Amino acid sequence: MANVLKLSIGNNMTQTLTPAQTVFTPQEVAAALRVSSETIRRKIVSGELHALEVGGKERKQYRIFSQDLVQWLGQERASVLFGFSKAVSELQAAWANVNDAEFDATLEEAIQHARDSRPTPKGPLNPALTPEEITERFKHSRVKPRKSA
Repeated sequence: MANVLKLSIGNNMTQTLTPAQTVFTPQEVAAALRVSSETIRRKIVSGELHALEVGGKERKQYRIFSQDLVQWLGQERASVLFGFSKAVSELQAAWANVNDAEFDATLEEAIQHARDSRPTPKGPLNPALTPEEITERFKHSRVKPRKSA
């Protein structure tokens, strides 16, 4: 699968992170909920809100997955505050079980479909300017065109 990050989360467990998944810092969650980041950290430490512990030797750092916010806040409130819908969550869940080969094949098919359905432009996009047209455009400008050698 392209652009997949496997994170070790301890006890021989891993968390797979794909581009479709959204990850938030406690500060981002706090800002959306209009509470302090310490409140969010307390919810994480107490186990009320699931988060992934990352780095931080002096003070633990956390990352919160969108699906954990949905579980904690409920679908409706999470979608209002963070802009993701039930359809996105269902799509993420469906893609979580797709193997690498299927994912890559589907992605290639989608890219090809997008290329094939793109409208064909009529005529040249940007016709080349003549030296006279360039000179005319720069006539009242402080920037002067270079003289041809």
